[in-house]
Amino acid sequence: MNLIMKGFALLATTALIVLSSCSKKADPDTSLFRNSGNNLPSASADGFNSGTEDDLSLAGDPLLGSVNNDLLAPRSDALDAFSDPLNTTRPFESVYFGFDQYNINSSEREKLVEIAEFLQTNPKAKLLIEGYCDWKGTPAYNKSLGDRRATTVKSYLTDLGGDPARIETVSIGDESAIPNADTNQARLDRRAAFVITKGI
Repeated sequence: MNLIMKGFALLATTALIVLSSCSKKADPDTSLFRNSGNNLPSASADGFNSGTEDDLSLAGDPLLGSVNNDLLAPRSDALDAFSDPLNTTRPFESVYFGFDQYNINSSEREKLVEIAEFLQTNPKAKLLIEGYCDWKGTPAYNKSLGDRRATTVKSYLTDLGGDPARIETVSIGDESAIPNADTNQARLDRRAAFVITKGI
């Protein structure tokens, strides 16, 4: 009889342990986000704030912010018509070249007269000439050809009265060319493009 009582006590103890370990615990995924206002918490110095919605609205929209007008103050009046907040613009048409050529066609020279006149009437403006090529040829050859195109245009602008100290060149080569472009597309890649920047 004593043995039966001991066995019954052992069985009852085991059952209590098993039942207590099976009790439902709080789900950790949802308990983290519960707070008094049923709002999602937001970050603060100690990890979470009080969870009120007003905490975020006080900061305003971080993407809009306020505009610092001082950054725009040194802008040249001559560039105002272009409405470019970065103080750089591409107001002029590109000059196009023949296949594997860097000489300036007579039909393209009038574009350069306009640019030279702009530089003469706007002594604080600077000009960057970018030389481009189509996809044909090696990258090294096209880099060199792009440089010759930009340099030839700079020389022509200097002959028209442009200040060479305010004209820079860079070769883009075929880096932005359309791969396997047809004849019409490739013609548009063979160019010198112009970026006007504000001189300080």
